[in-house]
Amino acid sequence: MDAPLARARSIICMCLSGIGDALTFTPFLVALKSARPQLAIDVLVMFRSAEALFQSHPAVRHTFFINFLGQSPLRSLRDVLRLRAYRYDASVVALPANRWEYNIIQTLLCSRTVGHRYHHLDLPNLNFIKRYWVWEDENRHVVEQNLDLLQFFGVPRPSDPGPLSLHLTPQDHALAQSWLTAHAASHGPLIAFHPGSATFKNHIMKRWPASSFATLARTLVDQRNATILVFGTPDEDQLKHSISILSQRPTHVIPVNGTPLRVSAALIKRCSLMICNDAALMHVAAAVQTPVVAIFAYTNYRSLYPWHVPHRIVRRDLPCSPCFYYSPRPAFCHARLNYTCIRDLPVEDVLHAANQLLDASPPPTLKPPIAPTTFSPS
Repeated sequence: MDAPLARARSIICMCLSGIGDALTFTPFLVALKSARPQLAIDVLVMFRSAEALFQSHPAVRHTFFINFLGQSPLRSLRDVLRLRAYRYDASVVALPANRWEYNIIQTLLCSRTVGHRYHHLDLPNLNFIKRYWVWEDENRHVVEQNLDLLQFFGVPRPSDPGPLSLHLTPQDHALAQSWLTAHAASHGPLIAFHPGSATFKNHIMKRWPASSFATLARTLVDQRNATILVFGTPDEDQLKHSISILSQRPTHVIPVNGTPLRVSAALIKRCSLMICNDAALMHVAAAVQTPVVAIFAYTNYRSLYPWHVPHRIVRRDLPCSPCFYYSPRPAFCHARLNYTCIRDLPVEDVLHAANQLLDASPPPTLKPPIAPTTFSPS
């Protein structure tokens, strides 16, 4: 097909979702910039955490933050219109972005809009106003679907897109090592937990119970002399603390509080394993090539699994799951089973998956080499 944007000189990419969605867009950025090194790529975000990811990314020229959630619509409109001064040749919106507000913002930035159409609520969310688009495919990973957009720029899909891209600075690594020196005394395997998740759109319901995380932590400490680092956002501090206490092994189950995102990523890189819900730090772990046990509830594991890293998916294969699709609508239990897909997931299943990955790769010490390690996809 023709490549209508093959001669584009500058574009702006909208990554208005969270950290995970920002990271799954990075293979597109890398492939596009590698093929078109003279192309100026800017990124628009509305979360500070996503801003931190892109500010250090070599494919990105400028990262713009607009506080859409915390300021008036009029001020947001003014901020968007100011970006038009850059006279972009195209605006690209990262999957998922099935919201009418995103389509309006994208069109205001540039009339040559690129993105996806959706199988649910596509017309009410104005996705038809996109100028260049492809349909979403719920059976393919989000990374692969974002790479479909390369065709509009005349760039072939890479045969191996590689891992997600998260660039850490020497200072990030130094701060992570200082934190470990101060807090982690054990010499057993270092294992990361992320028991939290976003709370918007009712996604708090995809959290595996804190009591299950605590039981798993106690078992890993007893069987492997593991040190568990429990990660999460500041509003999850109480959750992290409760897991440490419930585990009955508080000296080995350590909440990680107050570390910036990239320092947390550097800590996760030093871990032998990440065990987490389907949430942002699952993708952070994949980006820094830490093997992942991913616990899925009602979201679509086929499009969201940890990309390009050894992993195990743990979920209940219920007829009703996955049931959540991309739209502004909040999650709810369609089968009226009180989220049994996540609440009743056995600890033994997660432990088995964790042991498989831990046995497949010897754990690093608390001071591993900083040079990146390459893994094959599982």
